[in-house]
Amino acid sequence: MPSSFVSITLSDLTPREAYGLLVEAIIPRPIAFVSSISADGIPNLAPFSFFMMGGSNPPSLAYSPTLNRDGHAKDSLRNVEETGEFVVNSVHREIAVEMNRTSASFPFEVSEWDHTAFTPIPSDVVRPMRVAESQIQLECKVFQIVRHGNGPTSAAYVIGEVVRAHYAAELFEEGKLRPGAIALLGRLGKPGYVDLAESPTFDIERPM
Repeated sequence: MPSSFVSITLSDLTPREAYGLLVEAIIPRPIAFVSSISADGIPNLAPFSFFMMGGSNPPSLAYSPTLNRDGHAKDSLRNVEETGEFVVNSVHREIAVEMNRTSASFPFEVSEWDHTAFTPIPSDVVRPMRVAESQIQLECKVFQIVRHGNGPTSAAYVIGEVVRAHYAAELFEEGKLRPGAIALLGRLGKPGYVDLAESPTFDIERPM
């Protein structure tokens, strides 16, 4: 066990300092590559590593597009507030560089799709397009958006119900997902990522 601890009250820190501590502590974080569309039909594509699965009855997930440094909502948040729909696309190593391009600060009226090599394909249930290069695409309807805090870097939690799921056919064998077939990226602190295709994993059986 650790010999001693450094105990910190995060509310005494600046938001930037608190962010730096938390993103190093909560790793690896899965990446939600979110496609959305505004009420006026402007598509958006952006990655978020504040992302988690919810329950399975109904199937749900949540991601958190924090407010910008100027305290305004990011395009993805504005879009889901307006339309109530989004798609979570998975990220693997081969598309990492292009995914990272979409994290640049484009104006609201500019679509990130136009600045990457990604291929948009229609969704079955929702309006936002899917990323054809992603191995998994989850079409979602917004269940609730929860705000926590005010001002720059405060949180909004977008809770979505998964209404349609798409998996690359090569991930399946005899009608079931192949164990270990899905090797996605996880976000670490600062610019770091982990690739599950290259990192060792291990199993621990849960107690009965």
